[in-house]
Amino acid sequence: MGYYGKQLRSYAKQPNSIRGEIKMINVLYKTIFAPLEVFSRQDKKGRLGASVTIVISTIILGSVIAPVLYFYASKDRYVISLNAESLILRTALSIATWLFVCAVFWLLSKAFKKDLSYKNIAAAWGLTYIPNLLTVVLYTILMVFPEINSGNILAAFIICTLFIMFLVWKAILYFMIMRFVIDTTPREIVIYTIVSAAVFTALIVIEFSVGIQVPML
Repeated sequence: MGYYGKQLRSYAKQPNSIRGEIKMINVLYKTIFAPLEVFSRQDKKGRLGASVTIVISTIILGSVIAPVLYFYASKDRYVISLNAESLILRTALSIATWLFVCAVFWLLSKAFKKDLSYKNIAAAWGLTYIPNLLTVVLYTILMVFPEINSGNILAAFIICTLFIMFLVWKAILYFMIMRFVIDTTPREIVIYTIVSAAVFTALIVIEFSVGIQVPML
């Protein structure tokens, strides 16, 4: 106990900001390697902060950084422009999309009499943006360096496999939230999925219409 006691005392002496960052990192680590410890009905410390960090990082990368990088990488090859208003619109719409999806899940949970707060749903759903973030990173790389996927069958296969893996990962996290956070029954999860599919389709169409290439759902 001597070693662990010293570690705990050292942790307790750290500033609150540093302890908060450690908790967020721990939540992100568990989301990837031990998701059952994160996706539960209990209000986990650091989960909301980690969720907001992942969502905002994904949105800023996909709605601002990626278009800027693409512009500077392609302006000598194509006639393109960079519109600040469009970047702001995409960012605002992406944030609104996250909040709206969480609101839909929360309203459905109320309809099925689940004792769950909007905060818990937002904290859990935001963590499912980790596959989104990786998808945006991969998509940005392909936009800036299109030659990676130019005529190379092996590269195309690897890239397609990664995209599929990220999509499957997102779906797994979705069903983990349905089962372990919202605590749905088989009948309820079918209703949730039908409603989610309709909402997601509508939001994807709206996002594509303003130039968002990777859905922020």
